[in-house]
Amino acid sequence: AETLAPTANIIWQYVPHLYGRGGVNLRLPRVMHFFGQHHCDQLVIAHEIAAPYSAWPHRCWYAWAQRRQWRQLLEYTNTVGISTEAWLKEWMHREPRFRDKMLLLPSPSSLPLVPLGQDHAQNWRARQGLPSAARVLTFFGTLSAAKQFSWLVDAWRAVQVADSPVALVVIGARPNPNVPSELKPLFKPLGYLAPEEVSTALQATDVLALPFVDGVSERRTSFMSGLQHGCAVLTTLGHNTGPTLRKAGYAVLVPATDRAAFRRSVADLLHDQPRRLQLRAAAREAYRCEYDWPRLTARINLSLGLQTGSSA
Repeated sequence: AETLAPTANIIWQYVPHLYGRGGVNLRLPRVMHFFGQHHCDQLVIAHEIAAPYSAWPHRCWYAWAQRRQWRQLLEYTNTVGISTEAWLKEWMHREPRFRDKMLLLPSPSSLPLVPLGQDHAQNWRARQGLPSAARVLTFFGTLSAAKQFSWLVDAWRAVQVADSPVALVVIGARPNPNVPSELKPLFKPLGYLAPEEVSTALQATDVLALPFVDGVSERRTSFMSGLQHGCAVLTTLGHNTGPTLRKAGYAVLVPATDRAAFRRSVADLLHDQPRRLQLRAAAREAYRCEYDWPRLTARINLSLGLQTGSSA
């Protein structure tokens, strides 16, 4: 701290699950306290806060210790940006004495937005070996139990009965579901792609489907990338979905526990081109106005300016 200017700003990226010992770092709050005593203003950008409690004793201890650690961070730092509005509301209620320190800092897309021509979607389908009339149902992200990918496969298989063809494109993973032989030409697990290739794939998508088990939130960068690229996004409503997203008109949300509703919504959206076009325009506008990097940077600068009298 002695080497820092008296008005230095320190920005911490807080993702506890990225380090070991259950995301518990007993030294971190002490370091933050030390910097605070040396008059350094500190902003924490929290992508995660704490794991849920578990019946397993060691996981239960981790969850408790993470919450204890988090409360110390709230005390020792000047500003705390939280990635999820539902978490922001929760902790403002739990710790009202720190509510003026807290603000929403979503996780914007890290992808470039590649400029493309009007014929891009048709050309992209041709390069993937898909029929020119195929509509594209896309999943983007890593696979885990929290992503409910089987919902997407079920919905894709069901929609073929009413109207064919519909392709299922997977970006970021190469799953191997049980696909009937007649549908295999329409299944495209593309795996991990270069950022520019992801952008071109998203811009050829008719419906981006993201059935999160805990509900969509502002920390889901696959969702943010969909908004950025003007996708018609179908996702889920759960306990991590805050009030703004619950009433948003730029995505279709169904309950994270209702598999049948998700399947119906996939079919409805694939059949409703005017609705998709409306969602695409609304998604671009919402991302530009609320979630893009210039907005995030402005919030960070403003929060630090309120604390220090100058921007970061």
